[in-house]
Amino acid sequence: MKNKIIKLKNGGTLIYSKSRLNKCTAVEVGFRVGANNDKKMGTAHFLEHTLFKKTTNRNNTEVERDRNKIAFLNASTGMDYLIVKFFRTNKLIEKTMAFASDILINSVLDDEYMEPEKGVIKEELKMCIDDESRDVYLKNYKQAISNPKFSSDIVGQSEENIESISFDDIKNFKKKHFVGNNFICSVVTSLPLWKTKKLVNENFVKKIPYNADYKKKKSYYDATTIDKKSALGIVKKDQEKSSVLISIKIDVNEMDIFAKNYNYTFLSRYLSGSQGELFLKLRNSGLIYRLGTDITSFKDCSLFNVAFETSKEKIKPTLDIIAEEIKSILTKNISSELIDEYRKNLEYYADEKMPTRTSIVCHTHLMDFMCYGKLFKLTNKQKKALRNGVTPEGVNNVAKFIFNKNNEIFVTVLGNAEESDVPELKYFKDKFLIAE
Repeated sequence: MKNKIIKLKNGGTLIYSKSRLNKCTAVEVGFRVGANNDKKMGTAHFLEHTLFKKTTNRNNTEVERDRNKIAFLNASTGMDYLIVKFFRTNKLIEKTMAFASDILINSVLDDEYMEPEKGVIKEELKMCIDDESRDVYLKNYKQAISNPKFSSDIVGQSEENIESISFDDIKNFKKKHFVGNNFICSVVTSLPLWKTKKLVNENFVKKIPYNADYKKKKSYYDATTIDKKSALGIVKKDQEKSSVLISIKIDVNEMDIFAKNYNYTFLSRYLSGSQGELFLKLRNSGLIYRLGTDITSFKDCSLFNVAFETSKEKIKPTLDIIAEEIKSILTKNISSELIDEYRKNLEYYADEKMPTRTSIVCHTHLMDFMCYGKLFKLTNKQKKALRNGVTPEGVNNVAKFIFNKNNEIFVTVLGNAEESDVPELKYFKDKFLIAE
């Protein structure tokens, strides 16, 4: 797959990837602007919801008809982007590009849809807030990150805030930020570059002018820093269990972890999931409902997360077993057999090429460019080298780096637990940050 980053005449960017997997195209097109640019949280997300109501060229019935007839367009909003996306056969690509252009540029909103859509967004907000596995991350990251924003902020933060968003808020946001300077388009396609550029230029670049007076806000990804000291928080919530999240700050970014050293991802998988070694120990002891580990990355650092759910009486016994497992990983090497199995799974996964993979690559390229200003494309040879780089010694070294005495640790317990059910912060430092 050949990748190119092309500067467009209106100041925007085209990210082009040539794919020979099929005669289809995946597109994500929109603007490098999102919830981080909101004056009133939820405005960008509300604007996303208005895109499919009607346009200056299509009424609501015609919009829905063409989503079935031409292409099912969808949209999404993040902290730094608002995009329309689709995956479609090349036979309909010209009509689909024109349809996406109409939706993105010419959408309008009136009283008929404004109030009902507020109700839809409020329900979406409830789903964000009521998900305790998501809520515990939010609470913990507020301890660890300067000015954190999460999915509930993107949606609208509160029902009162959603209710207060007006026509003018949405119109002013679009007028200010939908400019050529912010335009971005990621395409993964079997079409040649010249054809792709022609479609993007005709449907978007010529219709979205550059604005010399526009001042772009620093991106959320750039601005986020983790500079706080270790902390423990206990959050009371009316539920019959407790969700526990432990986050350890490590000084590596996303590319260090996911494109340079697979030992990190092996360690995460080894600890969690239905077949994870740690999960099996805890499950067979009757201690947990769920266990997961993952890595959340920012531009200059990451958080290695361990999350589980259990009854309040079992929090301390669960933590003791997790701490013992970490100590074991640090003091003896994981078996080569387990690592060989992991390598094979990575290789099998790479061979499983599904149509959705094209759309995933399209979005990954968009995010790579927005966060790093370049694309991270690994050749098969590089991937093989990374798989072979997962070794017992490599995993041990990564574990020493993560569970190091010099790192900071952040813990949140959300649910029915009392202070007496949770060890003090010193326990977490002494048990989880033990490597020299």
